Formats: sequence, structure tokens, C-alpha cells
Amino acid sequence: MVRPAAVGIVAAIAAAAPARALATDNVFDDPYRVPAAPRPPTLPELTHAETEGTLEATGGAILPNTGSDVTHAYVQRIALEVPVGLRRWYVGATYEFAASGGRAVSGNLELGGRTLWATPTGLAFGGGVDLIVPTAQFDETGPAAKTALDAASLRPWDVAFFVPNALGGRPFVDVRAIDGPFVAQFRQALDLMVSTRSPWTTRIYATVGVYLGLWATREVAAGIEAFESYALTSAAGVNDETRAAVVISPNVRLVLPWVEPAISAFTNIGTPLQGASDRIWGFRLAFTAVYDPSRALRVRTKSAGDGKPEREPDPQ
Repeated sequence: MVRPAAVGIVAAIAAAAPARALATDNVFDDPYRVPAAPRPPTLPELTHAETEGTLEATGGAILPNTGSDVTHAYVQRIALEVPVGLRRWYVGATYEFAASGGRAVSGNLELGGRTLWATPTGLAFGGGVDLIVPTAQFDETGPAAKTALDAASLRPWDVAFFVPNALGGRPFVDVRAIDGPFVAQFRQALDLMVSTRSPWTTRIYATVGVYLGLWATREVAAGIEAFESYALTSAAGVNDETRAAVVISPNVRLVLPWVEPAISAFTNIGTPLQGASDRIWGFRLAFTAVYDPSRALRVRTKSAGDGKPEREPDPQ
């Protein structure tokens, strides 16, 4: 004969089992938990769990090396990146367009993906490849080419976006290290471009980007980015003295729950892109919106072990 006490214990266990299962299902155990790191304004945040979209506006002045008046140019960058498979794989798209001298030109569209390996200590290493779609269609000797050159002078690491009538690929590698509040990130890429009008015409650019960042406060990150574009080959040819273009950019980013705006100043070191001008300077404004599915679905995530509080379900 079963005693009433035993029946009560069995009933209690049976009633608690669904609750425990539900609680377990609502905890997302991310195997790629890493310390929080500041997002670079331009380089990607390598291990983000959120879908992120970025609008980055670049406005600057270009001092010609002919002694004529200063030219102003504007570049708009639109980027989207989505994590696939627990932050191990990412797919994304980037598009740029520019305006200068009362003219606007379309840049190329970039589609690609990347993967990475990361550790809980903050070390991350990976790489990927992008396809450059020839959406920049204009005459290389016409007025639009001058606008494209102005845009590329402000962002020499993005020169492939403003190569007209060209199909290309961009293999790259990423490295990042985190040490407490400090982060160092590096990307090296090779832009391989082939003209759609003259298949024997090729352009090859090697680009490097470095970011050094620091958490100033819980919501504010300060850092500096540096970029180099090195022209290995060019349609018009390039002198050895003007192959390298280097830009440095100190920046500050504000980290909020859903948006992360950043502001950067920049100028060149040495000769600007392909020696087409004497000096460049200006500002970049980046506005990154982040969408966290776990928060939207009211799923509680475990702490990343960096001293920050755990994310709790949104109240309803």
C-alpha cells in the first residue's frame, strides 16, 4: 500500500518538472562567452551576438596639391551584419555612396561572410571573404570619377568601393585581444579587382586596419583607429612614393542598450591616396543599432564573467 506522504512527494516532483524544464529552456548557455569589448567605429565587433546595422557618415576637406581651393566631400556607409551559429559565423552587406562638388556617385556593393575562433579570455582569430559587386558604374575620365577619388581619399581603406566597372573579391583575416579594459584589434585584407569592360585591367590593394580601445567608463569607450591602403597595381599606374596612404582616427563611442553612437576625427599621415591631394581631414559619425534576439524573446542569458550584470527578461 502506497503511503499518502509518498504520493505527495511524487506529485510535487511531477508538478515541478515542467517548471524546471521551462527554466532550463529559458537559459541560453553561449559557449562563446567573452569579455565585453568596445566596438570599433569602423572595424567590425568580432564576437557580437546581436544583429547590427551601422550608418557611418564621413565628411571631410581635401587640400589639393596644386594649390587650388579646398574641396569638400561626403561619404555614407551602410552596413548590416548578422551572426549565424552562436557567433561562429557571420554574413553581412555593405554599401557606400559619395557626394562632392555638387555631384553624387554610387559606390560598389559588398557581400560576404566570415568565421572566427574565440576563447573566454578574449582572444579571437578568424577571417572571411567578401564579394565586390560592380554597382559603381561611371566613366573613369568623367566628372563622377573626381567625386569617387575624393571619397576614396577620405577613406583609402575603402578604395575598392569607388573603383568603377569592376568586379572583385576581398579575402581578410581578423585578430583581437582583450586585457581587462583594453582591446587591440587588427584586420588585413587584399582587394582584387577586375574591370568588367577590360578584363585584362586589374587593380590590387592591400589594406590594414588597427584599433586600440579602452573602457573609460561603463558606457563610454575611447580609442584610436589607423588604416593603411597600399596600391600594388593601379589602372593609371602609381609611383612608389605614393603607393601607401595612412589615416589615423581618434574616437569616442557611447554604449547604450540598443544604440551605440560614435564620433571620430581623422587626418592623413604622409601622402594621401595615390598622391592625388596634399592633405585630408574631417569627422566620421557612426550610429550602430543592435538587435539582441535573446532580449527580444525575453530569454535570460548568463553573465559573461566580466563583472557586468546578467541580462534579464524584458518586463511585460
